[in-house]
Amino acid sequence: MPQTSTQVRRPSHRERDRFVGFAFAAADLLIETDARGTILFSAGARCRLTEGDVAGLVGSNLLDVVAPNDRKYVTVLFKRIQDKGRIKPARVVFQGCDGNRFPALLGGCRLDSCPGSLFLTVLLASGPRNTNEALAAAGQLLDGNAFSHILEDRILKAREKGLDNALTLLLIDGLQSMVDALPEGAASEVMQGIEAYLRAISANGDSAGQLATDRYGIVHASDIDGQEVQDHITQIIQSVGGELPGGIRTWSLDVSDERLDPADAARALVYTVQAFASAQGGEFTISSLEDGAKRMLSDAVDRIGRLRATIEKRDFFVVYQPIVDIGTRTVHHLEALTRVEGMPSPADFITFAEDVGLIYDFDLLLTQSVLDTMHAHRKEPTLPDVAINLSAKTLMSPIFLRQFLAVTEPYGELARKLLVEVTETVVVTDIAKLNEVLQKLRAAGFRICLDDVGAGSTSFQSLYGIQADFAKIDGHFVRGAVNNGRDMAMLRSIVDVCGQLGLGLIGEQVEGPEHAQLLTELGVPLAQGYLYSRPSRDFAYFAKDWAKMAGTGGKVLRKG
Repeated sequence: MPQTSTQVRRPSHRERDRFVGFAFAAADLLIETDARGTILFSAGARCRLTEGDVAGLVGSNLLDVVAPNDRKYVTVLFKRIQDKGRIKPARVVFQGCDGNRFPALLGGCRLDSCPGSLFLTVLLASGPRNTNEALAAAGQLLDGNAFSHILEDRILKAREKGLDNALTLLLIDGLQSMVDALPEGAASEVMQGIEAYLRAISANGDSAGQLATDRYGIVHASDIDGQEVQDHITQIIQSVGGELPGGIRTWSLDVSDERLDPADAARALVYTVQAFASAQGGEFTISSLEDGAKRMLSDAVDRIGRLRATIEKRDFFVVYQPIVDIGTRTVHHLEALTRVEGMPSPADFITFAEDVGLIYDFDLLLTQSVLDTMHAHRKEPTLPDVAINLSAKTLMSPIFLRQFLAVTEPYGELARKLLVEVTETVVVTDIAKLNEVLQKLRAAGFRICLDDVGAGSTSFQSLYGIQADFAKIDGHFVRGAVNNGRDMAMLRSIVDVCGQLGLGLIGEQVEGPEHAQLLTELGVPLAQGYLYSRPSRDFAYFAKDWAKMAGTGGKVLRKG
């Protein structure tokens, strides 16, 4: 029989060059280092890391050209390459030879055939495009709001592209008290170690956030195990002699729930994460975290499903309550109020819609519904103006104005009978931006009313920062001022400030003649409340019959 032999096939120069070519197609720089980061080989285009040829980096340590805030983070990335065999490109900030910093994507792998070496790719990236990237560039975890935004984006992309991402919530019970008890250097080592590790395991290196003092959220590849996270953080704490008074728990959320479309599924996750971040006391403890969080996510999914169905099926109705001229008892305008079958509190419905980001869709649908009703009664000679409540969160949406004008434009001049009543159930952090949107609405012919003035500090800020046409005084002060000196002082102050700003004033929750008398004495001309009418679905009554009664002195009142 012919003799056979087994030979190890070595790649040709052509094949080797082809592999190098593929690598350069995906990166600007190829670097081989040892486990500590010492550069053994460097090739690629001339870059900002060195004034000369990139081969001159050989012998130096890669960490020396990484921005100081990211060095511990890159050290963790090295460790993950050794442990996992490969990491996906993560955002890292480098320090150029000119002293300026620049971002790049650092990826890497190890080869069993080359023990002790790490093979890294560096792809130059653009500068920070938003606040989230700016935080990552500064070597910081995202805050709760920024994490919520990036979570929704990451989940949507994962669902759309079939990426295998996961979300983990982390509770380090007693973290702050432990850090406070540690020496300053040790405390800093723990916090920096936790931040570096969470960034290193997060998707793209910028998808980890600190939600509260002891709570974190991480979007990551599905190969990250919750126990691995707990063990690593335990090691960080123990390495400086720290002792955690509580415990460490992780909880993984299902990001692929098929009961909702990708956008609504992401909203359910964001809502649950925000609840986890803000929960107080025993709401989320070491023992109750998993069960409580699962129930909350399941509840959020169910509620969003019902809310989406309510919007799509228009399974709500609108009632109208008049704002009345106290002196003549004639209708000045109506307020459109939402009611949902089977839901006792409209406020709960609106608040939840805001929390999960569906208020925008609902507000546009409400606007169209009210305009349809007005159009049906457009031939009435006394067709009243109508105020619609729009959430400040809706108004702050970057695409709201264009969509709102698109909804109202087909109704022509009839749409100009709408007043936009701004509700502030969410804290407005950028009054100037809100005012910019409202002034564009005013320029388009819509009048603006500020709701619940005096109910919170934001409302007072709004008085000075927003140019409006009307201000509605919170009913608490109207009712309370009859017998309470402090409420009276507050009410006088609101009336005085609004008067100086030239705002038309409306008193809310006017339930008895004494409330109307008080407002008259203070110079408030308009009122709303049960004294004049309860909310009614009968728009025609206010468009037709009320006008006839107003001519007789308005003695007949609407009670239902």
